[in-house]
Amino acid sequence: MSVRRTRDFALLAVCVAVLGACSDKVPPEASWARVDPPVIEAETDDVTVIDGKLEDGRYWATVAPVSGSGEIVFRVLKVRFGDACEAWAKERGLDFCANDYAVEEFPDAYVALDELAEVTVSKADGPGTNYSVNGDTLKGLIRGDIDNAAEGYVWTPFPFVATVTNGFVTSAEQYWVP
Repeated sequence: MSVRRTRDFALLAVCVAVLGACSDKVPPEASWARVDPPVIEAETDDVTVIDGKLEDGRYWATVAPVSGSGEIVFRVLKVRFGDACEAWAKERGLDFCANDYAVEEFPDAYVALDELAEVTVSKADGPGTNYSVNGDTLKGLIRGDIDNAAEGYVWTPFPFVATVTNGFVTSAEQYWVP
């Protein structure tokens, strides 16, 4: 066998081994199936970072672009709705909560999207229409290069309700806001 052919077989063997090792970590396909939008009863969890790691919980989150990385990172915050929002506003001398919710800007944290995270996106024309996608599709929507979206869907940078587990966003459900 020639040196070139041996080298080609060795390269092929490495490629097959790498692909085989990664095969159980392939992100799910975007289904664009309609799903229920997320629900927040009163408020999300407090943003608490211990030793540089955000505690597990459910948070309000916005996409925070990281230039050139290709990674999706979320800015994680606390949000309050309804009576919880009104009580919070009253404690601060405010008259009301605009649109029945208030986002507490600080403290905050930044957390990356897990490659196997469950992701949903909201249709811009009104509340109640969410679609199941995946992290790769979300990246494409943010970049503006997805051409197989559900009919009538246009990316809108609404916030997300994010579940954080072990320092990663494992579920990101986009939340329609006025």
